[in-house]
Amino acid sequence: MSASFSGWAILELMGHRQRPGFVEEVELAGGKLLRVDIPAADGSVMASELYGCAAIYCLRPVTEEVARDAAKRMGDVRPLRPVDYRSREESLPHFQAAPAADMDEGGPF
Repeated sequence: MSASFSGWAILELMGHRQRPGFVEEVELAGGKLLRVDIPAADGSVMASELYGCAAIYCLRPVTEEVARDAAKRMGDVRPLRPVDYRSREESLPHFQAAPAADMDEGGPF
């Protein structure tokens, strides 16, 4: 079967997670994935997620109204706070780069 799906659906994943939204097949890095755009209450996209076929338990096509209602009941799926980007030294307080002189002598070890 080579038909691809594109439309409103509730995507059910292994681990009992449900993702309602607009679902379509996409190709990334040479592989097929399903992309689900989960709607926010204001009509914008709250989150976009990509899933491989092995993670999918069921795909239930629904109307846009049903998908939007399910997304409202699900709540906000975005991370609680954004990822902070830190320097290597801040991320690893015990890490200190070896002085250049040590590296010339074969390294610090």
